Amino acid sequence: MRAGMAGVHLREVLRNPWTLFAGVALVGISLAFSGRGSAVGLVSLVAVLQLYLPPLTVVVAAPLLTRRETWAFWAALPRPAGAAYRGATVGIALGLLLPLLAGTGASAAILGLGALELLLLVATVAALVVLWTCTISFLSAATLDPTRAMALGLAAWALLALAYGPTVVGLAVAFADYPLGCFMLLAIALNPAELLRVGLLQALGVPVLVGPIGKLVVDTVPNGGFGLGIAATLLVSALLLWLSGHWFARRDR
Repeated sequence: MRAGMAGVHLREVLRNPWTLFAGVALVGISLAFSGRGSAVGLVSLVAVLQLYLPPLTVVVAAPLLTRRETWAFWAALPRPAGAAYRGATVGIALGLLLPLLAGTGASAAILGLGALELLLLVATVAALVVLWTCTISFLSAATLDPTRAMALGLAAWALLALAYGPTVVGLAVAFADYPLGCFMLLAIALNPAELLRVGLLQALGVPVLVGPIGKLVVDTVPNGGFGLGIAATLLVSALLLWLSGHWFARRDR
């Protein structure tokens, strides 16, 4: 049943013309960074993707995961409601990834990326889509209302994009005389996209003191940040996916 729900929502996402346009948009963004060197182009493209992919995922996933009529029908059938909900989430993530990965391949050709750089780009795109799809799945299960789920998702994106760095840096400066190792590890785990960004720069061998939290991340994770970022993304996504199915199965729909 999980596979069936995944297939249904995969096809539904692919029927959305805006989803297909997302891959084309990725190519257009890459054209803006062509001719600047593969490393610079890759870092610039990833920086844009961290602002572009979360709201795209929010507006595509939330309406599909909050349709009360559809879920009332599925909930009446003799199978675990939580597993079906998780399957729908997986299908949406795959539906978003297919056109984006196609656009990623074209972007790699435009930017002249090597094999390692292409692998880093593909892993980053996949990690961001999985993380934010699971986040919206959790918020949708908590609200079952598309407007509230999208509002909460966009608010979470804005907080992580705008307030996360200054808040963490401010707390680190304010409590500089105290051991902050556990705090920094928790802060990084709460926003694995930042660890992915810094880990990407580490993997490319370019200066990583970029952004308000870059130095703090490097001091905490001096090497292997990208791999840790992928691991943190998978861990957080798996937790959110499990919680979303559990919450959806228990709530009164």
